[in-house]
Amino acid sequence: MAQTTIGLEVIYGDTDSIMINTRITDMKEYSKVLELGNKVKREVNKRYKTLELEIDGVFRSMLLLKKKKYAAVTVTEGPGGKGFTIGHETKGLDLVRRDWCIQSKDSGQYILDQILSGEEKEIVVTKIHDHLEEVAKQMRSGELPLDKYVITKGLNKHPSDYPDARTLPHVFVARKMIKEHKAVSIGDHIPYVITSETEENEDGKQQQATAKKAQATERARHPDEITRSEGRLQPDVEWYLMNQILPPISRLCEPIEGTSPGLLAEKLGLDSSKYNNVSTNIDDEAIVEYTPESCLPDEERFKGVEKFFMTCVGCNTDSEFTGVFRLIKDSDSGITNCESGLRCANPQCSAENWGESDIWSCVSKILNKMNLMKKEQQRIYYDGLVRCDDPMCGLETRQLSVYGGCCLKSGCRGQMKSVYTEKALQTQLKYFDSLFDYAHACKQLNKSSIQGSSTFTEKEINKNLAKRDKEAFQLLHGFSSHSLSQSGHNFVSGNFFQSLFGTSR
Repeated sequence: MAQTTIGLEVIYGDTDSIMINTRITDMKEYSKVLELGNKVKREVNKRYKTLELEIDGVFRSMLLLKKKKYAAVTVTEGPGGKGFTIGHETKGLDLVRRDWCIQSKDSGQYILDQILSGEEKEIVVTKIHDHLEEVAKQMRSGELPLDKYVITKGLNKHPSDYPDARTLPHVFVARKMIKEHKAVSIGDHIPYVITSETEENEDGKQQQATAKKAQATERARHPDEITRSEGRLQPDVEWYLMNQILPPISRLCEPIEGTSPGLLAEKLGLDSSKYNNVSTNIDDEAIVEYTPESCLPDEERFKGVEKFFMTCVGCNTDSEFTGVFRLIKDSDSGITNCESGLRCANPQCSAENWGESDIWSCVSKILNKMNLMKKEQQRIYYDGLVRCDDPMCGLETRQLSVYGGCCLKSGCRGQMKSVYTEKALQTQLKYFDSLFDYAHACKQLNKSSIQGSSTFTEKEINKNLAKRDKEAFQLLHGFSSHSLSQSGHNFVSGNFFQSLFGTSR
């Protein structure tokens, strides 16, 4: 209603609320913003008698990461319309959670303030990078106070009731506190610091001990214990930079142009090569223009599949099997010719039936190769490998959490996603089927003809293909389509999407 009836831009929708971009930036026009909000409220309340909307707030600037994760600068008019009160509202961001250290929250708040400041993008990015360099410098030089490293987490039950304390640092520390006869109860919030223990060498100088090789949980210590150690226990700076500073900052800066996880890691003095190829996850609800894959050209639809290659017996050359036919343009005359897909693709060979003695031997070879590839792809799918969708984690495993799709790595809040999905396997099967489908190949030819890449027509293709070649491809298509019919993923016909969205992009 806000978009169609009133003509406003809705940038976010939740269960019982929406957010509207009024495109008004002048604070003096605050009354116009309220007027638009009241107009939406009246229209909705007039139509729906059991639902009543109210204006919840006015934001001056906003960082919208994904659903239920945002931060905004709020504006409230003063008493009698005099002056404005500026505030902040955050929801679902890392910096509001307890299991980040104090410095992580401080850096997150600073960077969030810069993003919402309204300054030029280049200035904001520069300030973010400078801040990270300064924080890394302070941490490595030992200038950062110990309390900035403290992480706090609550006990949901008594420490002795946890099955494995080695995977939970706050439980590990709580058990040590009990051994030292300190009172620990259910609901207590346990502070801890991940340490990198040091020991003295022969010269009396401190060096990193072998304890650093232990997992981070076993190196958790209470802040008081670190203070009493007189320097033997030190915060593991590299662990904090990699696991406490970089991940939340990367998520905050994800929509900001001019920076990236790799660049942020470089500013922190970390190995940026680990993060340069990190791809950000796009929220499904952010997709505005959607084209079903059944309506895409084959070049785009099947660009990620494992391609089908054939080896010619005559010339022993591996070439991609491109389908029922292929169009070849003569470089000298500029004339485009059509030849059967059963001929060797090597221009210096062009043997019939890929060098086999007869066409049916060639068909058997193609079927065997396709079946082997299908079995390999199915094996990869049924291996069930899953990967954490948090780019800062990237854990790969075949284990599943009892809590659903939660990441198994301690402290990570990512979700485990299948590396090879049902969709990917289905696309691979569709690719095999398209190679032998004469009607589908002609449709793809018509699309390319519209785009001006070819002048061949289906009638001319029909003349250039021998009858036995058509029979061979008909047989091959029967086998490939049978595999698709056995797939439970293919319960909606592709014709449904073509009739709904059209046959072209």
